[in-house]
Amino acid sequence: MKKFLFLILLVALGGFWYLDSTKVPNKTSLLENPNWVYPTVATTTIGSKELPVAIAKAGDPPPGYVIYTNEKHGFSYYHSSQSKIKEYDEGGGAMTVVQENPQNMRGLQIFIVPYDKEVITEERFNRDVPSGVRYNIANTTIGLKKILAVTFNSYDNFLGETREVWFIYKGYLFEVTTFKGFAEWFVPIMQTWRFL
Repeated sequence: MKKFLFLILLVALGGFWYLDSTKVPNKTSLLENPNWVYPTVATTTIGSKELPVAIAKAGDPPPGYVIYTNEKHGFSYYHSSQSKIKEYDEGGGAMTVVQENPQNMRGLQIFIVPYDKEVITEERFNRDVPSGVRYNIANTTIGLKKILAVTFNSYDNFLGETREVWFIYKGYLFEVTTFKGFAEWFVPIMQTWRFL
């Protein structure tokens, strides 16, 4: 599966550092079981409680960023002009968008799959994250439309720790993944996310 193709490439290119976030209490959650929370770990520049709040603030792109638009799934976001974006058809209506910046050893992927439920079930989570690791869970929102999202850290035996942002939009589940520790780079990208 191409879902972690970009992550494998980034591991081969170099290391990464660590950053966490924590649960920010909200009245609603996309998770079927929103009460499963592990202790948080201190962060560097963007604090553990601030990360989900920062993602929820829609903002203008940093200078020099360029737009990526996905007409099929109705969204766009801004990214560094050094990044390259590739799209992969996963079959069955699913696709993966891979953004890579080998020069700075940064990247993210967006896995988009048809999804007819209103919450992210444990079955879906376990299917897409075989390690079963999910901690530092926090509710947040995406874009000007304030689409409800959940952010959490996860773990892969080969890749190490990741930061994920998942949300449901127009019958699709979006799973945005990057390495843990890229908050200062990742947050501005998520703040420019727009739904068409």
